[in-house]
Amino acid sequence: MQLPPLGSIRFFEATARLLSVKLAAEELHVTPGAVTQQVHKLEEFLGCALFERRSRALSLTEAGRTYFAACQESLGVLDRATSKITASRQVILVSCTPTFAAQWLVPRLQQFLGTAPEVDVHVSTTHRKVDLAREGVHFAVRHGLGSYPGLVSRLLLDDDLIPVCGPRLIAPRRSAAQADITSERLLHDSRRDDWQLWAQAAGMHELDANQGVVFVDSNATIEAAVAGHGVALVRRSLVEAELASRRLIAIKAPPLRATLAYYLVYREQTLEQPAMQKFFDWITWLASTHRPRADTAP
Repeated sequence: MQLPPLGSIRFFEATARLLSVKLAAEELHVTPGAVTQQVHKLEEFLGCALFERRSRALSLTEAGRTYFAACQESLGVLDRATSKITASRQVILVSCTPTFAAQWLVPRLQQFLGTAPEVDVHVSTTHRKVDLAREGVHFAVRHGLGSYPGLVSRLLLDDDLIPVCGPRLIAPRRSAAQADITSERLLHDSRRDDWQLWAQAAGMHELDANQGVVFVDSNATIEAAVAGHGVALVRRSLVEAELASRRLIAIKAPPLRATLAYYLVYREQTLEQPAMQKFFDWITWLASTHRPRADTAP
């Protein structure tokens, strides 16, 4: 039996389905370089090219199309066989950003799993807006205005943004004031305009929001603040654990009302399955406990 390097099949299938090394890497939680290496390994084994590589796009060669169809058929057989064996357990696939997963969802997820031992929750982290139907995602958490055509959305978190810093930044003092927020200390995520909006609302017109370090991922912004490298403007609900343990300190300064919110997004038919309804009830109830009192009042 002549079998290809089986590990490479998964990388090839994702790349062929998405026609993007970058998107395949995000889905598989590896680097684009790792995807490219595995695809080349498979091409070397087969002795032919599977992709036509252009400057800005990928397309399958004739051999690639034939092999992709065979891979999908084979993986489908394995998936169905696996599903029969594991039919007693329901898998819920949740897509969200790395920050939401690490700072809010995963630390609380054990609570849900303790009440639903028959359910497995798989968390897929990406900044990409996934196609729920095509990619088999049951729920997605999106940061936006809440309007997603063809999908149902439910508000999760819309609490204020607050300025925070690590104890090292203000040592030996144990509390921080608005005066501790200076231009060179600003830590930004990809939404750099948040600090500008905060400065206008707080009346700190001398604050230059163009200064400071910019991070692509909010997790890095939070960790930089914990390490004492500056001041971050973050949603309180995402740093509750750090505030409780005093790894972060809330600065005595006005909060900023967030223009965007986190929404749970799903297809209407998803809640027809009892396990999905159970997860939906849990996460929406949990989120409601983190909203301002005015939002949860009858």
